[in-house]
Amino acid sequence: MSKTNVLKHIAAFVYDIFPVIGILIVTSGITLVLRAGNHVQAHTWWFQVIIVCEIALYYIYFWKVGGQTIGMKAWQIHIKPNNGNQQQLSWKQAGMRFIIGIFSTALLGLGLFWKLFSKESKSWMDLASDSHTTYNSTK
Repeated sequence: MSKTNVLKHIAAFVYDIFPVIGILIVTSGITLVLRAGNHVQAHTWWFQVIIVCEIALYYIYFWKVGGQTIGMKAWQIHIKPNNGNQQQLSWKQAGMRFIIGIFSTALLGLGLFWKLFSKESKSWMDLASDSHTTYNSTK
């Protein structure tokens, strides 16, 4: 396994947008049914909380359970904890990775591009979650 590059991470992120959109469409449909066809007003706090929680759950769950999201699986990217005794990320590590990932994304991926300048080729998410990403080039 080799270190991942920034373009593969961006590709995986773009790939992950599609299942996330699917989840949000289902949530919107269920909300419409529960509200008897009445749509939710823009900027409704409770609906925004549901959306953020769903997105967080998608990433945190997949990082915790399998070490990769659907997009990461397509690009053969894996997240591994730095602790050799640990087989997978803890919930805390996955949650920290998500929180820092939000800030990185809000700053146009600055935390991901940090890999280009880091001696260890680690992103902010890697540093905050005490983990690293690898790329498996063999199938």
